[in-house]
Amino acid sequence: MGYLGSSLGLALKKNVPESVITGIDKGSQLIRAENVGAIDNGCIYTELETGLMDASLVFMTTPINTTLELIPKIACGVGENTIVSDTAFTKRQIMDAVEKNFTGKAVFIGGHPIVEFQKGEIEEADPYIFSGKNYALIPQEGCTPDAVKLLADLVEKIGSHVVLSTPEEHDELFGGINHMLQLIAMAHVRTVFSPLDEQKRMIASALCEDRFKSLIQELFTPYYVWDEILSSNRDPVMEQIERFIHELQRIVKLIATKEFAGEYEKVQQFLSDITMEKKGFRGELFHLYITMRDEPGSIAKLVSLLAGSGYDIRDIELVKIKEGEAGTVRISFGTQNTASKAGRFLVKSGYSCRTQFEYRDFYY
Repeated sequence: MGYLGSSLGLALKKNVPESVITGIDKGSQLIRAENVGAIDNGCIYTELETGLMDASLVFMTTPINTTLELIPKIACGVGENTIVSDTAFTKRQIMDAVEKNFTGKAVFIGGHPIVEFQKGEIEEADPYIFSGKNYALIPQEGCTPDAVKLLADLVEKIGSHVVLSTPEEHDELFGGINHMLQLIAMAHVRTVFSPLDEQKRMIASALCEDRFKSLIQELFTPYYVWDEILSSNRDPVMEQIERFIHELQRIVKLIATKEFAGEYEKVQQFLSDITMEKKGFRGELFHLYITMRDEPGSIAKLVSLLAGSGYDIRDIELVKIKEGEAGTVRISFGTQNTASKAGRFLVKSGYSCRTQFEYRDFYY
């Protein structure tokens, strides 16, 4: 019942109100999760079997290694018709363990909500982090279509789009799309900064703009998160890295030749299906995140309140939404001082408001 588990609990409570949700964790965590409305009941981890006894659906919202440790215990504790799923970032090790342990009538469907990894407290759990996001499902071999449909329908109810995959496809593709970038970012930073003395590092830091920052932002994630991910998906990532080195060497040879333009256009064609957002602000913006009801005029009322009190809004964006219910709005200001003053003003005005640092400490 951490940030992700509590966010999932809140999403299910909002969209599947007839469900009864039992959280399994330490007692202190369960109290906090119940206080925010993420669960109906709590079961301490040492009594895991009791919490699993009557479950129709079990979600393991735990890191990869913890999930691997839990699989044998959960396989023994669930009923015959129970559907079990996880939210781990890699899938081959998980599904290999599943094949060894889920040999009865309970079924396992691997899951991966494609949402940014966020360090947050239970009290900051957000039921809308799944809205508009893709959610990969990886069924166990022999899993019935009815079981897949049941979980897929539930995932769609919390606002996500289902993508079916195999463990191998998931880890190969996500390893290249996401995991490989962490190693590239590490190598990039070392390439640029390791030869520099202190003075040149200061200059280099001053030259860093949004493009560079967007690449290196995940390096602020604690190392153990990525150590676990890369260890569990090492072979696919290493294969992608070898291909990357080969492609980089090939492309470098094409610079200043006629072939470079053609290669550049091919890459753009590969990206044609990816939605890209562009913003044209020159300087850094400072953000507030406000959660509010999705009602006619609610955003206009918020903007009017801030503008009428003299706060200069530089940008506004609806970052999460469940149509007809609620959403999270990001409002940006030109200075941290303005953002802080506006945040205190909104809290006094009755809004639920968080700063960019409270809302998102680091990315996955």
